Amino acid sequence: MSKEDNIKTFQEKLADYIQLSSVSAQYQNINVTAEFLKKTLTELGGQVQVFDDQKFPLVFADFPTTDPNSDQPTVLFYNHYDVQPAEPLELWHSDPWTLTKQDGKLIGRGIADCKGDLFVRLTALKNYIDDNGQPPVHIKFLIEGAEEIASNGLEYYFKKYSNLFQTDLVVWESGSKNEKGQLSITGGNKGICCFELSATSANIDLHSSYAAIVDGALWHLVDSISSLRDRGKIAIEGFYDGIEEPTDRARELAHQMNLSPEKLTEQYQLAYPLIPGNEINKIKEAYLFSPSLNIEGISGGYENESVKTVLPRYGVAKFDIRLVPGQEPEDIAKKVEAQLKKNGFNDIKIDYTMGSKAYRSDMDAPLINTLIQTAKTVYGGENSIEVLPTSAGTGPSYNFNHYLNAPIAAFGIGNPQSGAHAPNENVYEADYLQGIELISRFFTNLTKNK
Repeated sequence: MSKEDNIKTFQEKLADYIQLSSVSAQYQNINVTAEFLKKTLTELGGQVQVFDDQKFPLVFADFPTTDPNSDQPTVLFYNHYDVQPAEPLELWHSDPWTLTKQDGKLIGRGIADCKGDLFVRLTALKNYIDDNGQPPVHIKFLIEGAEEIASNGLEYYFKKYSNLFQTDLVVWESGSKNEKGQLSITGGNKGICCFELSATSANIDLHSSYAAIVDGALWHLVDSISSLRDRGKIAIEGFYDGIEEPTDRARELAHQMNLSPEKLTEQYQLAYPLIPGNEINKIKEAYLFSPSLNIEGISGGYENESVKTVLPRYGVAKFDIRLVPGQEPEDIAKKVEAQLKKNGFNDIKIDYTMGSKAYRSDMDAPLINTLIQTAKTVYGGENSIEVLPTSAGTGPSYNFNHYLNAPIAAFGIGNPQSGAHAPNENVYEADYLQGIELISRFFTNLTKNK
């Protein structure tokens, strides 16, 4: 088929993929989606295995080249087939599970994170095989089903099957252009430590008149939370111990990042000054290289309309700590618990929920350099690309590097307003097509440089 026919055919398959509402948080359409991918990858010519040792199946496809050259590189494409819930449904302008074209955009849950990116890669591979009769180099796909819930079970699969996944480069699941329209190519992620703190002050909610003499659960909880931070700095003993400082090269790349404090403040109508102060490079370094302590939410007592004068017996707060290389999730949770006890909050209960380690990639690795140079030819020259040593978000990149010992490069077809976890998730169709062109040229350049 022609390239145009392939684009049309795979976009139709993408519509079927979007229609499978594979929400991992609700264990919705998980197995049927894995089977859909098995069928799609097999039809493309891959040697496909679905590992179902864990609750969320892992789809692995191998496209070995027939080229006998032993020094050919291997590229592993990592994606995930699970998506975020679509709620609140009333904020969508179209059915979230129907791929919709409107105003130059492709709209649907998962299109940007990251079902669209997978089909960009499959389309490019199909085009290459049609033109050349074989894969460009050794190509692998690893597609998990639980990324949106901290990659549940993924490390188990690595421990058991990592010999199958060995590669010279990991192409990460997705990415986007920045506000300037540059394609961002990043390596690695921050880690995360998620936990809950809870306080119980009585066996029932009391009349609020007792607040003159009784310390309620919410005040006690708020006081304990406040003790963990001092003027914006995390006040947990040992929290910063062992942190791996970024290299001079990583700092240099961070300083080139497209991040404007003024635009950030205007875009989100920020009410408070930025924590690192006003120096732009300190802000950029903190965003990429500093750990953070975030209160996701606090609950307890009466939260409905009007008034109910009670002194709550119970309160709970959810937290996430973004980690950097050198920090261990469970160790950090233990340090939080120890600090609370030291501060006099022995009764505060901590429940560790999940975590993952951080990883920062070498963006000067040869195959990443080939990718960067290819991207410059597709996107418009030297200033069309932004290269960052890590993202500020979290993903399982540590496990990939730990078990595969390969550099990681993340890029994709998103845009700053894609709304990956929000209603009306979208990508521009032009970016979708440009993504196919990038992967296609990357395949060609890999064959030239192998």
